[in-house]
Formats: sequence, structure tokens, C-alpha cells
Amino acid sequence: MRAEFWAALTAVCWGAGALLEKKGVKLGGFTPVMGVTIRTAVSLAILAAVSYPYWGQVRAAGIRPVLMIAVGGGVFAGALGILFLYTGLKSGNLSTVMTIAFCLTPVISVGLGYLFLGERLSPPQLTGAVLCLTGAVLITYFRR
Repeated sequence: MRAEFWAALTAVCWGAGALLEKKGVKLGGFTPVMGVTIRTAVSLAILAAVSYPYWGQVRAAGIRPVLMIAVGGGVFAGALGILFLYTGLKSGNLSTVMTIAFCLTPVISVGLGYLFLGERLSPPQLTGAVLCLTGAVLITYFRR
């Protein structure tokens, strides 16, 4: 299947997941860090079971790629990013927090891909990044 299909499924899962997470944090009176902990524990259990046949890849890969994933995914995207998201969800509107987080993510990724990975950007891609940024600004400016 195409990468775009998987990206769309990701968006559906994250959108629906954020709705349930916001409601769960509010209903349970949880702090953002407790919500993230519950989320991460469940994710870890599922992923540990599903990934079991592939655990040998970690030894074969060596330390550098594992550290890059650990810092990028575990620290930045996982712990800090999700903790900041939960903190925003606890006090803000779902529509505002999710739009800002997920409109700015591609803009930042486009810039980082260009600067550090040498990815070329076409005019339509640049236009899309500008539209994402514009959308985040409009959502923020016109929030209730």
C-alpha cells in the first residue's frame, strides 16, 4: 500500500485517540504526566508483543541507530512531545491544540528535511507548508 494511505490511517488514529485521551484525562482528573504514563504503558505492552519476532534487529543494528531512535522517538516525540500535547489538551480545546500541533509538525519536518537530509522541495510542497502554517495561525487567531 502507498505511504499516503498509512499516513491517512495515522491521522485517523491520532485524531480519534486525542479525543478519547482528552476525555479520559478530564473524566479521571489526571495530570498530563499520568495520562501519558497510561498511554505509554499500554503502547509498550502492545508493541512489545507485536515486535517480539524482530528483537534481534537491535543487536544487529548497533548502538548509534538505537540511540537516534531513542532520543528522537523516545525523548523528543515520545516523552516530551506527548507530555506537551497532553498538557495542551488538558487546558485547551481539542480542535485548537491538535490543529496547531499537527499543522506545525509538517512545516518543521519540511525545514529539517531540507536542512539536514538534503531533501529537495518543489513549489507545491512549499505552498503546502505555507498553507499548513497559515491554517495554524488562523485556528489560533479565531479560537473561541
